[in-house]
Amino acid sequence: MKQAFMFTVLLIILSTVTSAQNAEKDFILNDINKKVNEYPNRFDLSSPLNSFITYKYLQSEGKQSFYQAVNSYRIKGFFPKSNSPNIEVNKKKIENLLNTKIIEVIVYKDSIAGVITEYSGAMCIITYLSYEDNNWLNAGEDLGNDLNDSREIFKRKCNNFLDVIHKIKKLKQAPIDISSFTTYLKKNGEAPIDFILNALANHKIVIYGEIHRRKTSWDLMKSVIISPKFIEKVGTVFMELSSDKQDELDQFYKNEKLDTEIVLNIFRDVQINGWFDKGMYEFLIEIWKLNKTLPKGERLSVVCVDEPRPFKSFNNYEEMKTHFSRILDRNEQMANIISETILTRKDKRNSLFIVGNGHAYKSPVPGFGIGRPKSESKPTAASQLSKIFSHEEVFSIFQHSPIISNNGTIHGLIRNGLFDSVFAKFGKTPLAFKLKDSPFGIEPFDGLYEITYEKETGDYKNNYDAYIFLEPVESEQGEYLLYDILTDEYVKELNRRAIMTNTSVEKWFGVSEATKEAIIEKLKSDSINKKRWIIL
Repeated sequence: MKQAFMFTVLLIILSTVTSAQNAEKDFILNDINKKVNEYPNRFDLSSPLNSFITYKYLQSEGKQSFYQAVNSYRIKGFFPKSNSPNIEVNKKKIENLLNTKIIEVIVYKDSIAGVITEYSGAMCIITYLSYEDNNWLNAGEDLGNDLNDSREIFKRKCNNFLDVIHKIKKLKQAPIDISSFTTYLKKNGEAPIDFILNALANHKIVIYGEIHRRKTSWDLMKSVIISPKFIEKVGTVFMELSSDKQDELDQFYKNEKLDTEIVLNIFRDVQINGWFDKGMYEFLIEIWKLNKTLPKGERLSVVCVDEPRPFKSFNNYEEMKTHFSRILDRNEQMANIISETILTRKDKRNSLFIVGNGHAYKSPVPGFGIGRPKSESKPTAASQLSKIFSHEEVFSIFQHSPIISNNGTIHGLIRNGLFDSVFAKFGKTPLAFKLKDSPFGIEPFDGLYEITYEKETGDYKNNYDAYIFLEPVESEQGEYLLYDILTDEYVKELNRRAIMTNTSVEKWFGVSEATKEAIIEKLKSDSINKKRWIIL
């Protein structure tokens, strides 16, 4: 018995040693110790070294039109388009680029590479490259304290980059035959207003994932709430507004006369430089009008669920930083307020929660756009609410758009244009449908850039319960903006906030002077003259 045990232990040790040896064989180190300018200037993506050199030369020459071609599918959307003009690069930057010293190149499983270059002192820059469609492409950068630290960082992260390559391959493979999609919509597609009203009648919480400042979206929601079916089934509307403004919003709805200045004041603090969503503003007013037609016991409650943002109270940046470091994660804040409200209220009617798409997905991937490091992020409000109640009681709706980042970058069309091609078969007819048991639902999710490449993201059905198409993205006009929040007094307050955060009103709005008139003119010009989406 003892001999058998010792033999088993020996096998485990040998297996561990062999695995470690095999793992080390997965890495190939190549000493370089040369500068970029010691190599010829040519377009060559056949190896990690050649690709790295190619990109440095392109940057030194300001050839922006080639940047997407040398960067990974995952990040190319952040770079200028292929028709972008060359830019002038100053001599110092050219020297820095071409004098970059390449210390070594590490290759992992012939798929991921790290080009380690000198930085400041002993520090090094790690440039990751991934092998995609027979080319080595730039995939991002990292920083190491020295050469050994850089190697260890690369070895820790290379499998993550390998997972991304696998996801990229999956994302690029979109069905060519769309007949199953069109057949499904012909049978199951519904008018969005009827679909939402039905969902509200059958689920404790309906989460409407929205795209901010989108007129068609808010027009739809205004149509939903004025339906007699809505007030029969819904008693509370939760909004992505700062929770410290609840008393002000309550007063707005108590007033017998419409006082829009209260709402404008709330919008002046939703973000540090104001909230210009005219559709949301009109929606809140529409609820006020609706409530005035209803008996007090049937009126809608409107609840602010987002993090408190008392910008007017901060005297300096440190006060503001301290405040936001101490409050809850935004998604946790939203989930807490919503669940506590539902569980303690007397009104047992169902609820509508209107929030940005990025807070409405149900997969366990941590939320984004919350002002905290990724490691500290909680799951989304939708994911948390699904656990507090149940997956069936919480019904989440995704709104069609291009693939967008939280910072506004557009990364192309969802599923390489597949969904848009399907919707085009129905003209401009708005459509809503469930994702479960649909061909749309089993497509890999790519609607929100920040979570597209996460392992736990899954398919569309893993993130949302339903999908709404409102209008073709190529014909959508500019953002639907509210200018009324801008007054001379408020611009002075904006200037105070800008100075406090080491910027300026001019930079915030892209104007030459910090005046109400200049800001309004710029916002109107952008809204009128620009399409909502500039597709790659």
